[in-house]
Amino acid sequence: MHELQQQLPALTRGEGLVECEFDSYQPVRGKIPTRPRTDYNPLNRKEYLLHITRRV
Repeated sequence: MHELQQQLPALTRGEGLVECEFDSYQPVRGKIPTRPRTDYNPLNRKEYLLHITRRV
């Protein structure tokens, strides 16, 4: 879903809209899925504060 949200503006010339609805929780089986961060890590305080004050 996250990847689709990032690609949607280019695919629809800025007119697309994504709607989703929560269905249910289900236990994770096997390896827990991960995805890389798409923004600055707020736990890295120095990097994050520089970014939000637009000094980077």
